Amino acid sequence: MRARSSVYLESTTDEQLGLLPGEARNVKHAMSSAVTVASPQTSLKEAASLMTALNVPVIVVYDGTRLVGMITDRDMGLNQQVRQAPEEAAIDGLMRKHVPCCAENDLLADALSVMHASEIDWLPVLDGRERLVGVLSAYVSPARKTGHR
Repeated sequence: MRARSSVYLESTTDEQLGLLPGEARNVKHAMSSAVTVASPQTSLKEAASLMTALNVPVIVVYDGTRLVGMITDRDMGLNQQVRQAPEEAAIDGLMRKHVPCCAENDLLADALSVMHASEIDWLPVLDGRERLVGVLSAYVSPARKTGHR
């Protein structure tokens, strides 16, 4: 019988996922916890002012405790309906509705796949109690070190 080598042949979960040491595995390690929230009744002008003042590209829209949509600076710049709407118009009729979301413990690769399939650049992140805890950008790098936000 041949002697056993000291090489461990089983791969870790991270290796199976194609992650290098230090790369973010879960959404919570790559998301931004700084989120701007507005109500559906917020005017387009107020939303644009919030984005400019806070230097944020996305506003997540909540009706009470329920996620109902989001609006981005890209929507404001490229969407003809949004561009032609009066400034006083509520974002309820202009925002993206039925926005997918993910959980903070979801795999980053899975969340990025959902974003790609849905053709969105931002994904709201919820905790185990369905509360908004962050937003994930499609431009995040998996190489972002774990433990940093």
